[in-house]
Amino acid sequence: MASKKAGNSVILVLGSPGAGKTTLIEGVKAGGALKIVNIGTLMLEEAEAAGVTRDRLRYLPTSRIRALREKTFRHIGAMKGAIVVDTHATVEKGNKFIFGLPIDELPLMGRISGIIYVDASTDELMKRRVADTRRKRESDDEEVLNLQRHLNLSVVAMYGSTYDIPVYILHNKEGKLKEAKADFEKFVDDIIKNDAIE
Repeated sequence: MASKKAGNSVILVLGSPGAGKTTLIEGVKAGGALKIVNIGTLMLEEAEAAGVTRDRLRYLPTSRIRALREKTFRHIGAMKGAIVVDTHATVEKGNKFIFGLPIDELPLMGRISGIIYVDASTDELMKRRVADTRRKRESDDEEVLNLQRHLNLSVVAMYGSTYDIPVYILHNKEGKLKEAKADFEKFVDDIIKNDAIE
């Protein structure tokens, strides 16, 4: 009979802004068995006391970002059970990209059991980002978004190889949200099932 390993089981959900990560994650909240955390939200809770807004987080000094991130990762590491972590592999900051999940800090969150990378075409990403008026995003063109997508996939491959964990690629196509949600739930279930031991 399979039993869960002690501690937690972290599923990273990554993708470019506009890929639809949060929308897919919200679809599995109803089940209640999973803990859902958003790294940006947790970091913002730490930064809000100083008057920092979510969209200004990426512009904080590097040392401040590192301290907020480490505290957030340790907070997640103290959680038990299956945890879905909504975050970005890379974040655009002006003319450069910074890494949201430094590889040597990932173990602070606990046991990384799998990665779901949510992707969409560059054209779809651009349309979704323009339509999302809730967030202030960089004014990206097709070339920048393509660079970010390729960089993200490289980072995801490195995580998978380093931690010997499965990486699932989910194409969240326009008009196919129902199918994407079904795939997402299937991937989460598969990661949890394969993280069990005899």
